[in-house]
Amino acid sequence: MSGRHATAGDLESYVLGALEPSRVAAFEAHCAECDTCAAALAAEACLEVAFEQVARRPVRGSTPRPLRAAAYGAAGLVAMAAAVVLWFGHSPASPASAGEGTAAASHHAMDDGAILDARNDALDGG
Repeated sequence: MSGRHATAGDLESYVLGALEPSRVAAFEAHCAECDTCAAALAAEACLEVAFEQVARRPVRGSTPRPLRAAAYGAAGLVAMAAAVVLWFGHSPASPASAGEGTAAASHHAMDDGAILDARNDALDGG
């Protein structure tokens, strides 16, 4: 390493502690003698420290995952409860008043399957 400057890969590996052990002593000796490589090593070390600080910093404005999941679950339960209330809470058909036709007066409660069967029969012409 005495004749050439440290590469970006060498600098990164050294700062991360991943430089091959057999190359560490030569790398350190070169950086001690070469002002250019020493400055590059210092810059790489500062960058790594900044990355670590950013990684440890909590993200502002974000809700922790368990709390967010509980809020979504509660919203889902409220939506299901509203659907049940709307489904079972609707008022039954009111009896026909005196002026209405006889078809409305003779209305019988039908389940969804019977309604679909009647519509299909009407479409088939039979």
